[in-house]
Amino acid sequence: MPVRIEKVAPTKSMEYFLGDIHWLDAMTPPIEKHLQRLAVTIKALLNANATAEGETSAPGSRWQTGGLSPSYSAAQLSGGADRFGSKYPGLKSWLLPAIGGVMCAALLFGGAWLYQNRAWKPVPAPGVPSQPSEPKKAEALVPELVPFISDRSRAVIRNTYLPANDHKALAISLTQIGFISGQADDDTAKAVALDNCQQATDAGSRKGVFGSLRCDLYALGNTVVYTGDRPPLPPQPWFVPNTLIERPFDAMYVPLTGDHSKFEAYGGGPRSKALALSPAGSYSYIAGASSSEEAIHRALEWCGRHGVPCMIVALDDRFVVAIPTTMRVIGFFQANTNALILPELRSDVARRLGNVTAGWSAVAVGTGGAPGLALGALSEQAAVDGALGDCGTRDRNCRVIAIGPFLVEPTPASTSPTTGNAPQIPSAVSNAASTPATK
Repeated sequence: MPVRIEKVAPTKSMEYFLGDIHWLDAMTPPIEKHLQRLAVTIKALLNANATAEGETSAPGSRWQTGGLSPSYSAAQLSGGADRFGSKYPGLKSWLLPAIGGVMCAALLFGGAWLYQNRAWKPVPAPGVPSQPSEPKKAEALVPELVPFISDRSRAVIRNTYLPANDHKALAISLTQIGFISGQADDDTAKAVALDNCQQATDAGSRKGVFGSLRCDLYALGNTVVYTGDRPPLPPQPWFVPNTLIERPFDAMYVPLTGDHSKFEAYGGGPRSKALALSPAGSYSYIAGASSSEEAIHRALEWCGRHGVPCMIVALDDRFVVAIPTTMRVIGFFQANTNALILPELRSDVARRLGNVTAGWSAVAVGTGGAPGLALGALSEQAAVDGALGDCGTRDRNCRVIAIGPFLVEPTPASTSPTTGNAPQIPSAVSNAASTPATK
């Protein structure tokens, strides 16, 4: 059973073998949760195999359509056997039974292969009770794994909530926590924790920005009961210093977002602060955090709560990724999946770009899909010229498709390099500890 631990597109050959097979995605931390699920699934499949042992599995539709039809096989085999037997009469008596035995073995093997690779949930035999699923192992409360909240709130959970007496409960929202301990029973603890969290959230949030932020129960006692999804985060490191591309933050140059007036609050916000951006142009920023690491982590979590990993584009008062100004940004660049690059060359382009830690980078492609790269250039224009020159040595009609981490296209005459036509939907949230904002 394949287990995917990183969002990487498979090669064509591997995609052929994995296309019809279920796999387990184990890309969001903690990985232990996914390993537990894998163990439960494997045990269920082994139990099903033990139950079905000794029974003959009929071949599935894929085997029947992919192999020879029975009439075609019989005609071809009998004709071949007659001709073979007339020339070698001594062998005719055992040839057909041998061929039949081979076909039976192939059908049995095919049925077993289909059963192993296509069955996601075991189907019990008639009259045999199904094997009960192994209950999900309880997840212990770890302050560092609680999403969205500040480091100060994590310290409160670690130092005050965890050692407190039962019955106790912990609730969280996007900005605050609320908890209670020493209650008469669990139901009372749940209700009070949710109420405390909601009061703190309503008091710390600006009205009209998100409406009413909802609190969710996160832990009962020291066990996690949270049913929400933890936001996906990009691979670490989340921030790599690159002084050659850094420049002062300017709200007018935030890409993909349309109206830039909403980022003026970020520019005037207190340190430590970080701005995260998604491929669709949604964003989140945290201001007034206790450290740069906290600001980065929370901004990525806030931005990623819509289900797509985001990118840190600004830290404190500087852009920390290459922001194109000569061309218009239209999205994030992913070399491994870019259809304009020849499939056999994509992984190499991704590897080479991933090794760049200083300077500007750019990618150009020609009509044949051959890429040209510029790595570690001293300026944006030098990267553009270098990529076009490299592409021109192996292809024709080359054009730049990526600058730094962004997909780009020529800037329309009526559109500024960074404005585009994105919808204007500003949002912001603040509290006493920090000032997060998101769209």
